[in-house]
Amino acid sequence: MTVRTAEIIFAVLLALCSIGLMIKSAELNIGWIEDKGPGSGAWPFWLSTGMLLCCIWTIVRWFRKITPESVSTELYISRDTLLVVGTSAGSILALLLMTQYAGIYIALPIFLFFYIKFIGRHSWPLTLSLTVCVPVFIFCLFEWALKIPLPKAFTEEAFYPVYDLIYAQSLGERIKALASPINGLPALGVVITIVYWLRQYFKNRALKRAGVAESVGDSVTNETPTNNGVSQ
Repeated sequence: MTVRTAEIIFAVLLALCSIGLMIKSAELNIGWIEDKGPGSGAWPFWLSTGMLLCCIWTIVRWFRKITPESVSTELYISRDTLLVVGTSAGSILALLLMTQYAGIYIALPIFLFFYIKFIGRHSWPLTLSLTVCVPVFIFCLFEWALKIPLPKAFTEEAFYPVYDLIYAQSLGERIKALASPINGLPALGVVITIVYWLRQYFKNRALKRAGVAESVGDSVTNETPTNNGVSQ
């Protein structure tokens, strides 16, 4: 499939999706509700309308052949790229299924570990750091700060000690709640991660300073005048 063919196919598909979203959103109030604000269907309806207009404009430009993509006969996607995209899409689908049946805080670390290490091919320290810290950050943001619970499936009861920590009324209660593994282990992981990257930061700074000092010393040596040709 060429780039030109891919552009028109995706423009049409996105236009159809936009129309479907507009129809579905119109089942709700898409106007302005007095003393309340926009209706519950307003945002998705008008966003879908904007998407539809963009798709129509893309189709018009495709027929007029006024963009590089609309006249390109190059291959749209290579076999290697298709493999990466397919693997990424499959891993995201697996994330959604695991979230449904195992909860976000089991699904997300598995997804991050697989994607960062085996798709991104990053180092072990970076992989483990993100696998530990991102779920903790998401929990603190949604569950603690915004009070928005995320799906936990059968792991819901395991988070009761975490709620004890969040809603503790005294320092003693917080310390007691931290003794639970589900609180203590992620906190320990975050601390270890912070200490590791701080050590790496200062180590790299020391190496950089040593390299600068060495380069300055070499330049001074090279600029020192010599007494070649002077007889003894």
